[in-house]
Amino acid sequence: MTALLLLLTFFYFIILLWLGIGLQRLKKMPKSPNHGFPTVALVVCARNEEQRLPRLLQALARQDYPADRLEICLVDDRSTDCTGELIAAFAAAYDNVIPLRIDDTLANFAPKKRAIDTAIRRTTGEIILLTDADAEPGPLWIQEMARVFTPEVVMVCGYSPYAPRTTFWQKILALEYFSHAAVAAGGSGHGRPLTCTGSNMAYRRGAYFRIEGFDGIAHWISGDDDLLLHKMCAARIGKIHYVAHPATHAPVRPPNSWREFQSQRTRYASKSLHYEPLLTLSLALFFLLNLSIGAGWFSIFIAGWNFFIPTLLIIAIKAAGEFLYLRRAAQIFGEKKLFAVFPLAALLHPFYVVYFAARGQFARFTWRGENFVARQNTVPQHLCCGFPKERQNDHQQNTCKSF
Repeated sequence: MTALLLLLTFFYFIILLWLGIGLQRLKKMPKSPNHGFPTVALVVCARNEEQRLPRLLQALARQDYPADRLEICLVDDRSTDCTGELIAAFAAAYDNVIPLRIDDTLANFAPKKRAIDTAIRRTTGEIILLTDADAEPGPLWIQEMARVFTPEVVMVCGYSPYAPRTTFWQKILALEYFSHAAVAAGGSGHGRPLTCTGSNMAYRRGAYFRIEGFDGIAHWISGDDDLLLHKMCAARIGKIHYVAHPATHAPVRPPNSWREFQSQRTRYASKSLHYEPLLTLSLALFFLLNLSIGAGWFSIFIAGWNFFIPTLLIIAIKAAGEFLYLRRAAQIFGEKKLFAVFPLAALLHPFYVVYFAARGQFARFTWRGENFVARQNTVPQHLCCGFPKERQNDHQQNTCKSF
C-alpha cells in the first residue's frame, strides 16, 4: 500500500511540474496590441437572481467599451421573482441591450446551455463574451478580454475570484476556487486548457458554429464552460488563451452556506466522466491518491503506525508541492493574500476531493431552485435552441420571447 501511495505521489508531482512549466510559458506570452474594438455580444443568463443581478447591471453600465460595438443580451430563464422586471428596466435604459425570456424546458437540452445558445442566435457580435448574474467585473473587463482576440485566437478563458473574503469560510473557498484557475492557467500554457469558468470566458461566434455549438454535450446539466472548452480544443481550429491580469477578472460571490457549496461542487463534478480519456484517467489517479491519503488517516486504528507515518510524510510533501505551485500562480494573478488558510485547506483537501468526486457521479443537486441529476435524457444529433435545425424559426417565435 505504501508503494502505491508513493507511486501516485510521484505521478502527482509530474503533473505539478508540467503545470509549472505551463505557467512560465503563460507568463512569457506577449500581450496583444490594441487592434480596434471587435463587435462583442455579452451574454448573461439569469434565473431568480433579483438579489444579485443589480450589482452586475451596475458593472455593465460602467463598462468602457463603445456602445455601437457592444450587444448585451440578458436572458431571463423562467424566473419567478423580479429578475424579468430588472432586465426589462435595464433594457429600456440602454439601446444596445437585448432582453429575452425562456418560458419552458426541454428534456434533451440543459437549461443554461439552451439559454446561452438562444442568446447567441439572437445576437450578431463577432465575440461571444459570457458571465454570470452574480459577477461584478471592472470597467475595463470587456475591453481587455476582447483585446486578446488576435486573428488566430478562437477562445479566451478568464478568472472569476470569489469576493468578498471577510470570513474564514469565504477565505477557504477563495483559495480552493483559485486552485482551479491556477490549474487552468498552467494547462493553457501548454496549449492544452483543462478547465475554465462560465462566469468569465469568450469565444468567436464563427468558432461556436463551426464546432456545432453544444451538440453532443447539451444533455449534461453542467459543462457549458469546460465541456465546450474541450470540444473547441479537440477541433483544433485556433488558439485558446488564458488571461490572468486583474483587469480581466470577473469576481463572483462565494456560496453562502455548506448546502449551496455542496450543490455547486456536485454539479461541477457531475460531468467528469465525459472528459477526454487522458484527462479522465489523470483525474482517476488523482482521486486514488486522495482516497489513499484519506484511508491513511484512519489506518492507525487498523494497521498501527506502519501506514500512518508514511501517510503523514506524503501529506507534507503533497502540500509543499501544491503551495509552491499556487504561490507561483498567485504572483501572476495578483492573489498573494490567499495563503493564511492554506495549512487547514491542505489537510481537508483529500477528503474534499474524495467526497465530491464520488458524490458527483450519483447524487442529485439543486441549482437555482431546481433539482437535477448529472444529465438530461437523450440528445438529437443537431440542436438549435433545443430543436432540430429545420424547426429553428418556429421555436424562436414560440418560446424564445423578447420583452
